[in-house]
Amino acid sequence: MTASTRPAGPPGNTDRLAAWAVSRMASAAAEDARVDAVVDIEYADRYAEANLGGRFAARAQGGGPAHRHPTGRQSFRLGGVSPLRLREQDVDAPWAALLDPARLIRGIGTVTYSRRHRHWIELHITPHRLFARPTDPWLPPGAGALVVHLDPDTGFLRSAVLLDEHGPLATAKVGSLCVENVRSGGEAGGVLARMAATLLEPARLTAMVRLETDLHDDLSFASVPSGRSWRISSSLGPLTVTGEYEPDRTSPVAARLAELLTPARIVSHLAQVTATSPTSVEATVRPLRTFPFSAWAPDENLTCRLTVDPATGVLVRAEAATGQRPVFRHSVTALGADCRRQHGN
Repeated sequence: MTASTRPAGPPGNTDRLAAWAVSRMASAAAEDARVDAVVDIEYADRYAEANLGGRFAARAQGGGPAHRHPTGRQSFRLGGVSPLRLREQDVDAPWAALLDPARLIRGIGTVTYSRRHRHWIELHITPHRLFARPTDPWLPPGAGALVVHLDPDTGFLRSAVLLDEHGPLATAKVGSLCVENVRSGGEAGGVLARMAATLLEPARLTAMVRLETDLHDDLSFASVPSGRSWRISSSLGPLTVTGEYEPDRTSPVAARLAELLTPARIVSHLAQVTATSPTSVEATVRPLRTFPFSAWAPDENLTCRLTVDPATGVLVRAEAATGQRPVFRHSVTALGADCRRQHGN
């Protein structure tokens, strides 16, 4: 996959279908349109509140979940909705993820099943226990799975089913969909797509990273098993970083090094994205959301400038700035395969 355009049509190779679909969700974060739709959401009526918030969820007095799921049926008639506006305001309506699926990427642990149908791609998604948003209406960390139908043409979700251990907890369907005044993501969509594909792509790499600007020098890193890792040399010393980590036990600079390797989750935190080259974007940051944050996009007052390596998906240059003043800036000065790890030596 190149970083010059949004991903081409769904691949014939089913092994690549899940990565393509996640990439399509990401590329939609560089697009905009005028959307009319009717969204129907039906919630299961449960005797006991489902506790799906995970490790970082707020707790009510007595230890139960502070966040409660709705019950019954809700219908939303949407007129003139702008997906860009959803990102800029980080609209938290229960239907928002259907028209802004990039927000879900941060919470994806893996895709266990993918299948191409005539008009959509079916994905079975399991949440990441540490990075899924505790109050996410569709992919909280304790969910059993999220089953979605992705429309390849628009990047929207035509349906979503949240499952817990007892079965469907919430079901959403999008009908009467009308999409007008479409603004293509172009090269920006291609960069986001390449970043997102790293979520499902294994890699073993070595790198030299220049920490040009950073407020921190602590390299504390609590790794989580991951298909991606790299051995880094930097001014702060050597470090082996995986693409997954425990956000509350990892220092900000180490988290930034991990997000250079696996930048997929950064996509969920970006609002308005424009291309500055075929492999680079500049982006504003969505309003601050619940922990865990992105190490590269932790504050809505920052502007992110990101450059991706098309071959590996690694960010070879990343900057978070206030105006033109860099707050964090890292550059990868050398990148190669970790042959020692690949051959098990």
